Amino acid sequence: MDRQSVRRHRFAFVFIALLVAVLFLPALVKREVFTLRDHTDYFQPLRYFTAIHLRAFVLPHWNPYSASGEPWLANPQTGVFYPPTWLFIPLPFETAYMAYLALHLAILGWGAYLLFARSVAAGAALAGAVAVTFAGPTLSLLDVSNNLASFAWVPLAMWAAMARASPHIAAVILAMAFLGGEPFFAAIAAALYAILRVVPNAGAARPPRFLAHARNDIALTAAGALGLSAIQLLPFLEMLRGSNRTAGLPAAEIFRESMAPRDWLRVAVPPRLGATAYDPALSQHFIPVIYVGMGVALFAVLAWIFVRRRAVLGWTALLLGAVVVAAGAHLPLGRLFEILPVMPFRYPSRVVPFGALALVALAVLAWDRFRPKQRWGDLVLVLVLLADLLPRAAPLLHTAPFRTEMAPYPAAAGRVAKIIRLHEEPVRDREAWIAGYANLYHRRFDASTPAPVVSARYGRLHDTAVAGGRHDLLAFLAAGFVLTGRAPADHLRPMATVRGVTMYSSPAPPMANLWTWWRPEKTAGEALEALLVRGMAAGIPVAGAGAAAIEAAAGRQIEVERLVIDTRSARAVVNAPEEGVLVLTQQDAPGWRVSVDGEEREKLLAGGVFRAVLVPPGRHEIVWRWKPSSLRAGMIVTILAALSLQTSAFVKRFRRRKFSS
Repeated sequence: MDRQSVRRHRFAFVFIALLVAVLFLPALVKREVFTLRDHTDYFQPLRYFTAIHLRAFVLPHWNPYSASGEPWLANPQTGVFYPPTWLFIPLPFETAYMAYLALHLAILGWGAYLLFARSVAAGAALAGAVAVTFAGPTLSLLDVSNNLASFAWVPLAMWAAMARASPHIAAVILAMAFLGGEPFFAAIAAALYAILRVVPNAGAARPPRFLAHARNDIALTAAGALGLSAIQLLPFLEMLRGSNRTAGLPAAEIFRESMAPRDWLRVAVPPRLGATAYDPALSQHFIPVIYVGMGVALFAVLAWIFVRRRAVLGWTALLLGAVVVAAGAHLPLGRLFEILPVMPFRYPSRVVPFGALALVALAVLAWDRFRPKQRWGDLVLVLVLLADLLPRAAPLLHTAPFRTEMAPYPAAAGRVAKIIRLHEEPVRDREAWIAGYANLYHRRFDASTPAPVVSARYGRLHDTAVAGGRHDLLAFLAAGFVLTGRAPADHLRPMATVRGVTMYSSPAPPMANLWTWWRPEKTAGEALEALLVRGMAAGIPVAGAGAAAIEAAAGRQIEVERLVIDTRSARAVVNAPEEGVLVLTQQDAPGWRVSVDGEEREKLLAGGVFRAVLVPPGRHEIVWRWKPSSLRAGMIVTILAALSLQTSAFVKRFRRRKFSS
């Protein structure tokens, strides 16, 4: 976009930014944060843990505290390489958290305005942008901020295609959509860009080489976007290998929070939220408020009746696509997702905001036809939209002071052994259960995780231990603290009770031990199967090339002298009276390397899940270091892509100036 275009649209940009600022100003002044659902126990601790490391200029490669260790930087939701995340470095956490959300609402509004302004008057485009920004489905994404961050770039991606923007600009937009943290939304943005790029502008003559130019631009954009996001993309793809997303999610997990097609009629019906933020009339609650406004729905219907433009068909297709995907288990077509080699998403209703975008776009087309030609008419519509939408979404916007004290359990819980939860019904009191990533506030080790991508082998071990009440597996997990609301086993000692949830201490080995009896298995899968079937009575099953020469023998378990774990390494000191396998109950990943007294050794897998190494008799220091090749490769590709885009832009500017002179 050139400077003249920016000046022409300056009023709309400033107006949208001011509306967003007014919405967030009370919380910013009081230094409060949103509190609904995933704010308090998922995204706030996730951002807090990440921010602490970024402020120290340390990349948080690994989260050792959840799921017995899990990739952190590789998870796009952490947004380590996403520029808006860097707001958390200079700003107080509360301010940065709210500013991050406000920024993405503004980006969404600006993009929607530019997109609509290509086909309608500026006033109508502004009204549409306000409707998109403050619609219920959009504000419902505030507590799943990775979805909001990626969705904010979708209108800009569509604008870049329709405006025939430079592939460099389009590449940056698509890369930002992926780095925002929701790969599925980024894929939709890329697909919409490619589709719109090959569609000629309405009324424009189609040049003979139009398709060739379009294909060339799409290829350049794809290469640029993939290159710029490689630093996040390659570690993410590596994390997917062996995860629950490739092992096959159960249908109940895939289609949870599906939205019945009939619920779309409620986009024009004000919700009845009461004291909660959930409409009991809806079949799903991932998007708690789907209301886009009675006026928006009315004008969308008028567009279908009175507007004869190709854009109506395009927006209708997007709406129908959102209806079909959101329906999930409610339509037979949704079952097609089960046969995909990689499950791209859960919770089908997360695409409802795309349907809301399409409805608003249709309404804008009709408003542009029937609107008064004076600006006051558009401003009146904006005020009507705000008066209609914001009160309906008020429960989504509740704020309170930010706090890291989630539940008054003893500080020692989760420090030397892990916390695990034994429950049969869904968790309702999330604070009492220390749900989500709340364990990160005080660095409590936790055997569970709320992460959307989990190692398939570890997930099976964890779920078997919990569902079957297997004390041997709980001990293998080093789960020394149990949260439960049911009658405990005799060996558990109560520590504290919070609203019907009791924390018990359980005898469990520490998180690193030397085992002097084990049995070899050929593969990690066989080692896990042996552990689940036979337990540890005949020794711990160990997988690895070096494990083949080990003969099982009766033995004992020896605690390490010292253990230090951080986001990139783990160090243990052990005095081994005899040869044994040192087991660290942290998950393995392709980037981990191990050394004994400075000499690199073969990495073994205890139970097919945890990192282990063979240790000879004597006193030794064992060090695991995180050196993922995917991160190094991604960093190199991203740097080269950024340099290439900069060089190309410089050459174009130089040629343009030379031609002008």
